[in-house]
Amino acid sequence: MLTDWTNTTWGQVVVGVSILGLGAAHFGKGSDLMSKSVMGISVGTVAGAVGVLIGLTTLLGMKGE
Repeated sequence: MLTDWTNTTWGQVVVGVSILGLGAAHFGKGSDLMSKSVMGISVGTVAGAVGVLIGLTTLLGMKGE
């Protein structure tokens, strides 16, 4: 239920942009985008939260395999 939104088109775009942004910022590209704010929350914070959520649920899903 926590990650059902990732099955929507909007959710897939958010996840893709988050991963792309985090990767680009790591390599020194797009860091200015990650520091921008939308409604008082930085894009980097949203991207980081999405990365943690998806990474954690992916790893927890592998536990039973």
